[in-house]
Amino acid sequence: MLKSLRPFITSLLFAALLTCSAALAQKQAVPPQQSIPSRIILTWAGDPATTQAVSWRTETPLQSPQAQIAKLDANPAFEKTAKTVAGIAATDDLGNGKTAGHYAIKFDGLEPGTKYCYRVGDGKAWSEWNVFLTASAKADPFHFIYVGDAQNSIRSLWSRTIRSAFAAAPDARFIVHAGDLVAEGYDDRLWGEWCDALEFISAWIPSLPVPGNHDLHRPPTAPDAKLVLSASPLWARHFVLPANGPEAEELRSQSYFLDYQGVRFVALDVNAFANESFEPGARKSIQEKELAWLEKVLGENRNRWTIVVQHQTIYSVAKEREYSEMRAALVPIYEKHHVDLVLQGHDHAYARTHKISGGRVVAASAPGVIYVISVSGPKMYDFDNTFEKLMARMVGQKQFYQIVDVSQDRMQFTAYSVDGGIEDRFILEKNGTGTTYTNIAAK
Repeated sequence: MLKSLRPFITSLLFAALLTCSAALAQKQAVPPQQSIPSRIILTWAGDPATTQAVSWRTETPLQSPQAQIAKLDANPAFEKTAKTVAGIAATDDLGNGKTAGHYAIKFDGLEPGTKYCYRVGDGKAWSEWNVFLTASAKADPFHFIYVGDAQNSIRSLWSRTIRSAFAAAPDARFIVHAGDLVAEGYDDRLWGEWCDALEFISAWIPSLPVPGNHDLHRPPTAPDAKLVLSASPLWARHFVLPANGPEAEELRSQSYFLDYQGVRFVALDVNAFANESFEPGARKSIQEKELAWLEKVLGENRNRWTIVVQHQTIYSVAKEREYSEMRAALVPIYEKHHVDLVLQGHDHAYARTHKISGGRVVAASAPGVIYVISVSGPKMYDFDNTFEKLMARMVGQKQFYQIVDVSQDRMQFTAYSVDGGIEDRFILEKNGTGTTYTNIAAK
C-alpha cells in the first residue's frame, strides 16, 4: 500500500517545495531591472586629492538616489562602516513616453593617495562595489590614457580600443577624451553604447572629457540647433565636471581646468573658434570670454607641467580642414604661457608635430609646444600635406590609444595602435631653463 502511494507522496512533497521556494523568492525579491544602476562614470568636480564625483542612470527615476563610500578594506565587513551620501536627480524625456533617471554625487573630505570603495543606488537596489584612488597631495609620478574620437560603431569597434588601453595600463589614473565621444550628442542610445563599451572601466577610472562638434549636436528640427554652443543636455547628465570655466553659461562643464600631481590640465571647448555653422554673434561672445579665461588660468598656473585638451586641431592633417582663426587666437597664448603639450582629436588619424614655435619647427631645447592628434574609433580620413613639414609622425587608417607617463622632471608619451604596436614615442624633460624634447619615433 505504502509502496503504491510513494509516487503520489513524492509529487506532493515536490509541489510543497516549489510553493516554499516561490514564497521565499517573493520575500527576498530581486529589485526590478529598471531600478538597477547603470552608466556609472567617475569624474571630478573639485580637488582630485580630496574629492571624487560620480554619475549614474536608471531606466526609471529613483526617489532617493544615494551612494555609500568607505576606505578599501579586504575584510567584507567594511560595509558596516560605509558612509551614506545623498545624491541629486534629473529626469530625461527619451520620447515615446519613456523617461530615465540620471543622478550625481560628490564625495568630499577624502584623504589623498587613498583607495575607496563605493556603490550607488537608492538603498534597495545597489550597484556593485567599485574602487577609486584619490590623487596624491604631492607631485608623485603617475600615468594616464588619452584617446581621440570614439564617435562611430562605438559598441562594436571603439570597445576594443578602450579595453586594450585599460589592459595596457590598468592603473592609469584617468582617461582623457579629446571630443566627439558620440556621433550625435542628443542621441541617448549612442551614450548607452559609449558606456557599454567602457563597461566597469568608467566606474573605476575617472574620465576627463572635452566636447567635440558632434557632442554639441541637437536634433535637426530643434529650434536652437544652430544658435547655441552648449553641449546636449546628455553631456552634463553623464559628466560631473569642475565649474571653474569661463563666465559663459554655454560652456558650463565644457571648458574647465584640473590640477593633478604637478600637472595643470586645461579642457578647452574650441567649437566657438572652429565651428562656423553657429551664429556669428554667439561665437564672438564666447571667444572673448574663453580667451580671457584661458589667459588667467594659464597665467596663474604654478604647476610644473601644462597640458591642454581640445577637439579641433591647430595644425590639421585632414583634407578640407583649416582653422586659421583658431590658430591665430590660441597659439600665441599657448606659447606665451609655455604649454608643453596639446592633445586633440577631430582629424581621424594620428599625427604629432615636432616642437613648434611661431609656426616653425624649433630646436629640442628651445621654447615651443608639441601638438598631437589621435583617433580611437573606426572612422578614418585621408591626409592633407599642408602642415606635413611640421610633423614628426603621421599614421593613417589605424585605431589608437596613448599612454602618458608623468613625473616631476620627465614626461613620456607612447602611442599604440589597437593591436598593441608602438607607433610613436617621445620624451619631454624639464631642466633649469625650460623643456627639452627627444624624438624617438622611429619604429
